[in-house]
Amino acid sequence: MELPAKVLEALNELRKRHSHYVDIKIINGRCYVYESTSSWDKERKKVKKTARYLGKITLDGIFVPSVPRQRGLEAALVEGRPDGSGEQRRIYRKSVERVGKYEQEILMMLSMDGRATVSEIAKKIGLKNTATEWHRRNIEEKYGIRYIAEIDIGKLGYLTYIILIKFENKRPGINEARRELEKEVSVQLAMMTYGKFDIIMYMVMSRYDDIKSHLFKMRGRIFQDFDLKLYVVPFYLDYSFVPLREEFIDTLEERVWSRSADRPRPREGDLLRREYAVLRALGKDGRREFTSIDSEYGLTAGSARHTYHSMMGDGTIKRITISMSKVHINYISAISIEKINHVKFAEDRQYLMRSIAEDMDGSVMNKYALVGDIKMPEGVFILMPVANNEDMIAVDEQLKEIGGTEIDTQIITNVIVGSLCYRKFDNSESSQYKILKTEYENEM
Repeated sequence: MELPAKVLEALNELRKRHSHYVDIKIINGRCYVYESTSSWDKERKKVKKTARYLGKITLDGIFVPSVPRQRGLEAALVEGRPDGSGEQRRIYRKSVERVGKYEQEILMMLSMDGRATVSEIAKKIGLKNTATEWHRRNIEEKYGIRYIAEIDIGKLGYLTYIILIKFENKRPGINEARRELEKEVSVQLAMMTYGKFDIIMYMVMSRYDDIKSHLFKMRGRIFQDFDLKLYVVPFYLDYSFVPLREEFIDTLEERVWSRSADRPRPREGDLLRREYAVLRALGKDGRREFTSIDSEYGLTAGSARHTYHSMMGDGTIKRITISMSKVHINYISAISIEKINHVKFAEDRQYLMRSIAEDMDGSVMNKYALVGDIKMPEGVFILMPVANNEDMIAVDEQLKEIGGTEIDTQIITNVIVGSLCYRKFDNSESSQYKILKTEYENEM
């Protein structure tokens, strides 16, 4: 049977990645991928062949792995998930998928306001304070919740980029890439992938810095031994965010204004020490007591509280939210939607808005972990945590409704630097929902 062009293209890409032979078995019209190996059987004195199931390729050329092939999906997959027997994994999956009666409500409240008090949560869900406190602590432990500040990096004068790297021949190992990229404080997220590219990075750069010059130096230092193609794609956040690395937040201290004869007043881009203190403290622990911040940084009593509310007011801090590390995810899908016909895309824009704003029934986290507009090429870039293959196929069918676009999907095999934010954001507060409601008079 002749394979469809997109399936064949995906198969050839997989073959490049594997040292052993990779082939497809077509069963009931579906394309299942296997890796074949051989070894010498001393007892039988003949070659022994073994086939290992890798996953399947959809007719659209999307490779859907059976399970992550390598360790290291780390916080992006399931930080702390047991890597032992299949029985251990089954028990763990069952435990994290058992959603309690109040879990989604509490997770959503904490995602929207991580500093919400027990009494505020109790009033919302209709429980006593003691019962609410028990549920909250249980949820924090069950899902590995970390409280962090959602910081609008643009308000601090930074631009964001997606960096795409394709290696021509060899590519660096995971540990090598992690060791080098962790040194780059501008890199907030770096992932190794299967697909058109080998590494996808999310970077933040000051608007005064030259991204081309920075990448030239980084390429010479990290990838000097590799032949590669590198693409810089301006990125504009639309939905969710990438948690800032502590190493990056620490560098903000360089921008703290200090009064001097030649600088009697702060200049554009300067931070007050109290602003830096709040960003650094709440970036690490979003529930940190304000009095504790005042004490650590030698601030006047009440300064941290006042500064926090001021930064909330101007949007520098959007909210204190949560990020979960103990969630069941098989893999992460990187979806690029490239606009090729503006008129058709504009006509079907509501389908994209709906896909972003809709919730996933019974899930403790949002469908998408990150969505943003991209330029050069113009379109949309999405990161989707995939708990089961059916969800990925359903989303692929949904996104096909958007006219005037071409869709490319890649599988994230390893998150090597940084992490994604997994939470239960109230999508009725999202800009996508508001657009649907006001511009299209469309209720979810």
